Amino acid sequence: MSCEEYHAMWLCCTVTDNAVKRRLLAAFGTPCAVYEASKEELQNEAALDEELAERLVSSRTAAFLDRLLKRVERDAIRFLWHENEEFPERLKEIHDPPLGLFVQGRVPWKNGANGAYVKGGIAVAIVGTRQSSPYGEFVAKQFGQGFADAGIPVVSGLAMGIDAAAHQGCLAGDGFPVAVLGSGIGAAYPRNNTILFRNVIDRGCVVSEYGPGVPALAHHFPHRNRLIAGLADGVVVVEAQARSGTLITVDRALEQGKSVYVVPGRVTDRNSIGCNQLIREGAQLVTDPGEVMADLAAQTGVPIYMQGDDGSMRFLTREEETGRPRNAHDKKEKMPLASNEKIVYAFLRLSPKHFDQLIWESGLAPSELTNVLFSLEREGLVERISPGCFSVKDTGRNDR
Repeated sequence: MSCEEYHAMWLCCTVTDNAVKRRLLAAFGTPCAVYEASKEELQNEAALDEELAERLVSSRTAAFLDRLLKRVERDAIRFLWHENEEFPERLKEIHDPPLGLFVQGRVPWKNGANGAYVKGGIAVAIVGTRQSSPYGEFVAKQFGQGFADAGIPVVSGLAMGIDAAAHQGCLAGDGFPVAVLGSGIGAAYPRNNTILFRNVIDRGCVVSEYGPGVPALAHHFPHRNRLIAGLADGVVVVEAQARSGTLITVDRALEQGKSVYVVPGRVTDRNSIGCNQLIREGAQLVTDPGEVMADLAAQTGVPIYMQGDDGSMRFLTREEETGRPRNAHDKKEKMPLASNEKIVYAFLRLSPKHFDQLIWESGLAPSELTNVLFSLEREGLVERISPGCFSVKDTGRNDR
């Protein structure tokens, strides 16, 4: 770790307010200069109050810095300053971008191409209430596993309820979970999630802009929601009450130009009030991970490929996109679908549907839908089970 990174890490551990960090850098130029500034200079040039200026000066003791370094080494924590080449590019584009990140586990993003993820090129966030129902947790796990099966990293907050269920589903699908904390790195919050916390680090990564020992304060969690939205290409909402931190994540996602997908709920359930309101306001209703995948593929241009005899979908990895198969199993040619075909296929995976219903759900003109269905039938992916009614073909397809 360079001297600059060392002092940047110290700054991010002692000052949690992003605006104050920016004010300090504007006044002194570099983290090193902030570290060397006197109490009077901190107050006069950066307009810090006396208490904060005193805290910064007193944190420069050898004992404090030694404890910090030992904690970072013990827990295998990596610090990424915003100038570090591994800092995610996509977070530099959001409102109030973080200046530094602490990471445990593997970095899943690859800079360039707007910080696209190494596997699949995209990621999806799954968020929802902490007071989740068994139904909501089941849905979150199903979506998490569905995205994992498709090679899509799943981003969430590692809170109780929907967040935890989404990570559990992602792990069950052997996927890459990305957990964003509202507390200091290095410890699970809440403690009930300790085992899940360790599993996420083993298989994916945990991210926080707060250093070791920073407590889980209430105002940290709304602030961290901008990072959940920023690290994802789309946000799926599963159960949200009328007044919910989940809706803050939705607001941040919309500010960042991200797509928002909502799983509908029962009108009598308080956990569905927020979800149903979002749908009324124009959020996209979804009932299956395939619908989200099809929409994101159409938006981003990242190819969806069919795999397996069950007709399951997954996103192409960056290696495969360049024509270099990962192993002998991947040497079989995969069949790319056009964006309209992805959308129609996703709807038919849910259940058989009549032509008229597909027009309503897909938004395609009758002539467009006719061509899409003809193409899917020709490829052996869809079959006509009765006049005007179509279904995904049970036998899948043969690779060409």
